[in-house]
Amino acid sequence: MEQDTSPGVTLEEIHARMGIAVTAEGKARARRRLEDADTRRDHDARAAFLAQLRTRSA
Repeated sequence: MEQDTSPGVTLEEIHARMGIAVTAEGKARARRRLEDADTRRDHDARAAFLAQLRTRSA
């Protein structure tokens, strides 16, 4: 049996229930920060590191 991982409510609805105001400006700022972090991330180095970890014996 598989679990249903589809969200029943949006993240914005969850924040609203918690009393956290979510604005379009805040969403745009968060989106930019995530994009900036992604551009700084070295995906090839991370993939090489993970491959190295997987080849080590326990």
